Amino acid sequence: MSTVEKGNDPGEEQILDDIIDLEEYAKLGKQPPLAKGYRLQVNGKPFVIQKPNPTGSEILTLAGLLPAKDYTLRLKMVGERPEKIALDKEVDLRRKGIEKFKALPRDQTEG
Repeated sequence: MSTVEKGNDPGEEQILDDIIDLEEYAKLGKQPPLAKGYRLQVNGKPFVIQKPNPTGSEILTLAGLLPAKDYTLRLKMVGERPEKIALDKEVDLRRKGIEKFKALPRDQTEG
């Protein structure tokens, strides 16, 4: 893994110039660093997003699940129960333990 040069500010965070696989970091028990892109799984398919804090709606859109309001998004963290992600809620992809996302069509009675 190569890195982009750090600025002069010692508090500045180093940015990796590659794409971080979130599931891989979760398996290793490591917190993902700031990177140019993040590979995440939605319903078992890999997608890459550049934004470290996408909303639930942005993740569904990336996965081609449109309109996003017709789906319920859940986040699977290592060792935890799936967490429902609201469409307007930001997900910090640098959070330790993010494994994958699952999107399910909403019931006609939901929402």
